[in-house]
Amino acid sequence: MLKLDGYVQADLIDDVCTALIEIPGVHHVTRGASTMDGLVSLSAQVDVTSADVAIEQLATFGIEPTDVTLWRVPGIQPLGWRAQTRPGESGAQVWAEIVGRADEHAQLASSYLVFMVTAGIIAGIGVLTGSAVLIVGAMAISPDLLPISASAIGLVEHRWQLALRAVRVLVIGLAASAVGAFVATALLRSFGRVPETLVLADTTIGEALTQLGPGSLMVATTAGVAGMVAFERPGGAAVGVAISVTTIPAAAYVGAALAMGRDDPMWGALVVLLSNVVMLVLASSATLAIQRRARRRAAVQIPSS
Repeated sequence: MLKLDGYVQADLIDDVCTALIEIPGVHHVTRGASTMDGLVSLSAQVDVTSADVAIEQLATFGIEPTDVTLWRVPGIQPLGWRAQTRPGESGAQVWAEIVGRADEHAQLASSYLVFMVTAGIIAGIGVLTGSAVLIVGAMAISPDLLPISASAIGLVEHRWQLALRAVRVLVIGLAASAVGAFVATALLRSFGRVPETLVLADTTIGEALTQLGPGSLMVATTAGVAGMVAFERPGGAAVGVAISVTTIPAAAYVGAALAMGRDDPMWGALVVLLSNVVMLVLASSATLAIQRRARRRAAVQIPSS
């Protein structure tokens, strides 16, 4: 459940209250006292699935963004309100929350770079040794789900600057992973821990990372769908492993191949990486567009209580 607090101009308060009351899923609209600067306080209880409609309605009155706040309240209704909650509503997020997170993750952060470099180092060693355990470990700590989802939100919302910033963060992150794998491979070679005769493309992992096929694109597409659904829900970052399976191993392979001094297999991994990123963004955008339309339709169809 969400609690809406707002401050509205006195000459608009009646119209705003009437508009909110008419929205299914908005309950107990209350007008309060006046503030010293002539605004009237407003409060209401809002179902999560109706929050987007309520925010859009308030925006039509020209209310200052700083004068409207939504609070996520963990409430207990002993008379059975929980039984009336729509399936999945408790885990849903308001669209404003999703867009706000996208803006945050479309900015380059030092912690993001640290995670991406670390993932690249671990995945690079995994590529060299053919260790699936290390590859999975690298995917688990990679945060590339965040800029991919942010770019999809920018595309669907036609916020091109947001999409471009998110893609920039993603490209820098994947490059950082490749650099991490390059440094790890170079260090291991300097200590004689990597056979000079090793050909990465001949390993089982290497073969999968250098050959683009329908299976690879299918994995990227389904990973994009799962990643976008996860991004829209609190605590869904764990599904980022599904995203990273199509990005981190290939990026690490590129770095490791460059450090080995053989660029031929590197080009195949680069093609796989770029193709997978394109499919991830497209699948995430399509999923988001469908989800966005479904959220709006569900908000309109909520029965008034």
